[in-house]
Amino acid sequence: MKESPTRSILAIVTLDEKLVVHSSAPTFLALDKKAQEKIASELGRTLSGNVYGLVNGVIIITQE
Repeated sequence: MKESPTRSILAIVTLDEKLVVHSSAPTFLALDKKAQEKIASELGRTLSGNVYGLVNGVIIITQE
């Protein structure tokens, strides 16, 4: 069985700070969905990371 590589979370972008209880990654609070997507996109490019939207509305950026 192959082991899958672990990816670190580089940043978190959320609309609701209560959804992120504790994180070692920098967390950004956006005012609305449009701002959240723009912040996540810019962080993804700047950090050379992958951007993922979670079911609860939180967006995470992971290392490639």
